[in-house]
Amino acid sequence: MLMKRTFVILSFLSMCFLAFCFCTPGNTNDDTKIKSIIRNVKNTLTYMHYRPQIINDNFSEEVFNAYFEKIDPNKRYLLKSDYDFFKKDYHNLDDYFNNQDLTFFNSTIDTLFQRFKEAKVYSEEILKEPFDYTVDEDFLIGEDVLTYARDKNQSKDYWRKYLKYNALNELIRLQEDSTKADLPFAELEKEARENVSENISDFFRRQTQLKKEKFLGYYINAFAERYDPHTSYFSPQDKDKFDVSISGQLEGIGALLQDKKGYATIMELVIGGPAWKDGQLEVGDQIVMVKQKGEEPVNIVGMLLDDAISHIRGKKGTEVTLTVKKKDGSMKDIKLIRDVIEQEEAFARSAVIDDNGEKYGIIYLPEFYTNFNDKNGRDPSDDIVKEIEGLKQEGIKGLIFDLRYNGGGSLDEAVQIAGLFIPKGPIVQVRRSDGQMRVYEDTDPAVQYDGPMVVLVNETSASASEIFAAAMQDYKRAVIVGSNKTFGKGTVQTFIPLDQRSMDPDDMGSLKLTIQKFYRINGGSTQLKGVTPDIVLTDMLTYSDISESNSEDALPWDQIKSVKFIQWEPTFDLAKIKQNSAERLKGNSYLNLMDQAARYYKDLDKIDRVSLNLEKYKSERKMREDQSKKYDSINIYKTRFKVESPKWELPRFESDTILMERRKSWHKDVSNDFYVEESVNVLKDIS
Repeated sequence: MLMKRTFVILSFLSMCFLAFCFCTPGNTNDDTKIKSIIRNVKNTLTYMHYRPQIINDNFSEEVFNAYFEKIDPNKRYLLKSDYDFFKKDYHNLDDYFNNQDLTFFNSTIDTLFQRFKEAKVYSEEILKEPFDYTVDEDFLIGEDVLTYARDKNQSKDYWRKYLKYNALNELIRLQEDSTKADLPFAELEKEARENVSENISDFFRRQTQLKKEKFLGYYINAFAERYDPHTSYFSPQDKDKFDVSISGQLEGIGALLQDKKGYATIMELVIGGPAWKDGQLEVGDQIVMVKQKGEEPVNIVGMLLDDAISHIRGKKGTEVTLTVKKKDGSMKDIKLIRDVIEQEEAFARSAVIDDNGEKYGIIYLPEFYTNFNDKNGRDPSDDIVKEIEGLKQEGIKGLIFDLRYNGGGSLDEAVQIAGLFIPKGPIVQVRRSDGQMRVYEDTDPAVQYDGPMVVLVNETSASASEIFAAAMQDYKRAVIVGSNKTFGKGTVQTFIPLDQRSMDPDDMGSLKLTIQKFYRINGGSTQLKGVTPDIVLTDMLTYSDISESNSEDALPWDQIKSVKFIQWEPTFDLAKIKQNSAERLKGNSYLNLMDQAARYYKDLDKIDRVSLNLEKYKSERKMREDQSKKYDSINIYKTRFKVESPKWELPRFESDTILMERRKSWHKDVSNDFYVEESVNVLKDIS
């Protein structure tokens, strides 16, 4: 039996499938493979998930509702009669799942594919004629008001309004274009429709190429996600994307591509990558053929971009020849040797904050990345040691560890990074479903940085970020600053390949499933409740519904016994620090404006329809724009700081000007960041 190791990961970000996908019916061999995948998913969930489910009629109802929400979220394709027909299986999906019966699954695909073809015809017909923008009618966008069309006539009218809405926005864009200001309305309206027609045709072109496996993700995840929000099926292609995102590395030629009318087109070259070093590929070039060494070339024109990319990528050291159509129309063969490409923006970075001669450091960690398949890959714990040493050489008086928008990553890395700031001791407790406990500890007594420290978080700081923030809070090692609470994900996932008997264990994809819950060393869980900062500051996400607690399928909160640990010495007077911050921020105009803005944008989410009358739409849009302008000063806030890269990083900019510009942009963001400013004030109070 071919075994492949699994790994533990903490993240609230799940890979997403396309919003719409259609395909032609599959063949018998496809069904045989799908049945095997479903069987293995079912068995893995049954025997390995932290909270096994009773698969019965109630479970079937939840799966049915979730599945139709996935395949037609805007109710733009299926008819009411389709939905009613499938509703007869409302209580049968549990049986179909247990028995790997694909009748329902295949039937929904066939029906959607038929409705897809009809929608294409509707669009072509509708966009031939001008829209009447004087009619007082609405385009519905809210979940509570969307309904399935009662018949094909109403379905066509749904599409008319959808296309009219897109043409309306395009028309206004053209009207506001100074180069077209003097053109007649009829001419602008025609151009708007033509632009929409081109975009929608390209959309349909891509959809016709999608395969049955794309739909499989919707179907399986309608079951898997009922176990909890972080359990999901990954096709081999989606698993590859996840590996790239969590490692910040990929093997290929170092070019970012986009689909332009069926051509894989060069959008950007990665500095230092094979294509950049070779110098022959240019932005705008179109890749027509891909040839592996010793094989026949493959024509990738019209191919789905993901499929085209799979031909272009390959293992480090392998050769690929690209036949490229240059911007002047000439054709050229370009031979490249693939290499490891690093996505610099995914890695930890630091800056020096100069506050009237006093220096403070900030380290931003986008995620707790790790490379599970390459021991030579980058780890954040190593990178952060390097960043800390560089900041210490600058003589910083305090450190901000920024975990905002960090959705998690490697459990081991979270533990190792926490250990950089304390002597040895427990970091997090992990419990299996059978009650067996494990305590993850820092066993190295060395402390990489022992100065004043603030951990900056927000509502999207999740999982591994919450482990780190909770440990720093429990040890009283740092002051936690941020929004009212973090995301609230206190569960641990692992990836299980679904076929470990074949020569290609990834052939069937993998299941990411929840196997454990983690707890703070004080015994509390971050599940649902997250980590409450010591100093709470309103931000744009304060009133959002993005946290774990808003998921009906989330695991519950609970508590266990604490473990022994020794708090940080010398400590600080947290009560005094909180009092100082409250006094500084009392009646603060920025926070007051932020609160108003957060409430306003939350209310915008409640809008369930937009007018398709041109003048009324413009009036409503202007009203919203005028209201939004009241909050413009939020984005132009300026601190008193000067922000620069640490000296050790400066030599890198000599060969990588793009990195230099990205760093400058980040430094500007830091110097305009109210929350960083208050964090520096807190650091001053600590010291």
